[in-house]
Amino acid sequence: MLHVIWINPRIIHKPYLLTNFLYFYTQNHHERVPPMNIIEQLKIDRRRALLLAGAGLGSLGLAACVGENKAAEQEPSSSSSVSETPQDSGSASPSASGEASNTPDPSFSKGYSGGSKAPEGKHMMADYRGPAQNVRVPARPDESYKVNSVEGLKKSVFAWVEWRNYAVQTGDFDIARQFVSNEFTEEIERYDYYTKLYREGGWIIDGLKVFEFHGDDPVMKDDGTYLWEFYLKWIKQINIQGNGEWDLSENKRHDDDTFYLHIRHTDGGWKILGLSPLTGQKDTSQEKE
Repeated sequence: MLHVIWINPRIIHKPYLLTNFLYFYTQNHHERVPPMNIIEQLKIDRRRALLLAGAGLGSLGLAACVGENKAAEQEPSSSSSVSETPQDSGSASPSASGEASNTPDPSFSKGYSGGSKAPEGKHMMADYRGPAQNVRVPARPDESYKVNSVEGLKKSVFAWVEWRNYAVQTGDFDIARQFVSNEFTEEIERYDYYTKLYREGGWIIDGLKVFEFHGDDPVMKDDGTYLWEFYLKWIKQINIQGNGEWDLSENKRHDDDTFYLHIRHTDGGWKILGLSPLTGQKDTSQEKE
C-alpha cells in the first residue's frame, strides 16, 4: 500500500520539529537520513525547503519502504548478491526522478560527515555535512581475475561492483575503470563526472548499488560475449557540488530494474561492455546525473 506523506509548511519555521519528524520517520523506514537540521545544513531558502521536505525527503522514505518490500518479493532462490553497502548504468539505466538546487551558496563549506572527524577505522556514511569517512578498501585484483574462465569472469564482476561503490564514496575510480571497456561510454563518462565532482570539493550521498545476479553461471553468445542477468537495487543518490548546489535522484520504479550485464574477455582481462534491459520490461529512462 502506498503512503502519501504531507509535511505542514509551518514545521519549516520550527527546525526542531522538522528534525524530529525526519528522524522518527526515517528510523521507522530504515532510511539513512541524519537526525539533524537539514534545512540549516544545506542553507536553502524557504521555497526550496518546502520542496525538499515535501517532495524530496518524504518520497525517499516511500521509495525505501516500497523498494525493499518489492525486491524481497522478487528475490529468486538462487542468486548472488554483491555490494559495498554495510547508485548509472549506461543506456539501460533504471528510471529515476530528481530535484535540484542550481543556486550557488557562498556560505557553503564542506565538513565532516556525522558532524566530526571519525575515529580511525570507523566507517561514516556521507551526509549533508561531508563525504564518507574511512571507506573500506576492497581487495586489489590480481592475475587470477584475468583468467579466461567463468571463475575469472565472476571475480572480475564482483570486484567491479565493490570498487565502483568504493569510488562513489571516495571519488577514486582508477580500479573500477580497469573492468570497463571503452565501448561502455556512458559508464566512462559517468566516472569522469564523479571524479571531477570530488576534485572540485563535492561529494556523493548514498549512490551505492546492490547487484543480485540470477542463476549459477552467465550465458555465452556466439561472439564470445557473456550475458549475466541481475536485479539492481538502489534507492537514491544526492550529488553535492563544492559550491553548495545539489541534485537528487530517486529510484521510484522497480519494474525496470532487471538487466543483462554484457562482458567479454580480452588480452587485458574481463571487460564490461554495457547493460541491456530484460525483454518484457517497461521502457527505461536515463538516470539523472
